[in-house]
Amino acid sequence: MQDKIIILKNTKNGIIKDTIMSVQDTLRLDLKQELIIPDNATIKTIAEPLTGIEYWGLWIAAIGGLVGIIAAIKVFKDLFKRDESQQLQIQGQQDQINELVKLNKLFEKRVRMTVKPHLWSNSSGYNGTDYTIHIQLDNRGEMAFYSGFETLEGDESFTLQEWNQDIPIKNDGYIRLSGSTTGHPNQTYFKIKVFYYDKENYKYETIIEWNNARVRFLETNEL
Repeated sequence: MQDKIIILKNTKNGIIKDTIMSVQDTLRLDLKQELIIPDNATIKTIAEPLTGIEYWGLWIAAIGGLVGIIAAIKVFKDLFKRDESQQLQIQGQQDQINELVKLNKLFEKRVRMTVKPHLWSNSSGYNGTDYTIHIQLDNRGEMAFYSGFETLEGDESFTLQEWNQDIPIKNDGYIRLSGSTTGHPNQTYFKIKVFYYDKENYKYETIIEWNNARVRFLETNEL
């Protein structure tokens, strides 16, 4: 490859003089000289060598930057570990709470079983002469306290007595809901929901159906 040539025009002392230089030459300029470089010329500059202080300064800066990066990575790792540890602690506490809730529900269920009433009907019937009826609430469970009823169907077909206070129904005891029907009892249909609670104040409701003089206890729900 042929070296390119740079032509310099020196105007010092009013005399124009061409100077031919190879790209391999070292060029030192006086600021008073006029430098004309052709468009297709290639100039290679040589940087001044670093001093010892500058050299070690660059190394110290590079090492300092690397130490900073390592420290930042360590900080992020520590934060991640701390966050992970907190998450594990929170999860552990939540697991303990869930276990306590399960134990509490199990304990409550056992308590309810020891105080739960069981209503049914052993003797319900009617009088076809005056259309009076009675629904007997027998209890073969623990103590119950009857607190009233709600009509679900058959509003105009019957009436039942109501009390001003809650009525206890002992184990193996009973009470009677007495009333009358507008038509013949064996041609009457209605449905009621009776409310009661036990001695621990757990509440219940039982749906009772009167269908042509037949009484059925359809379902009981614990509230």
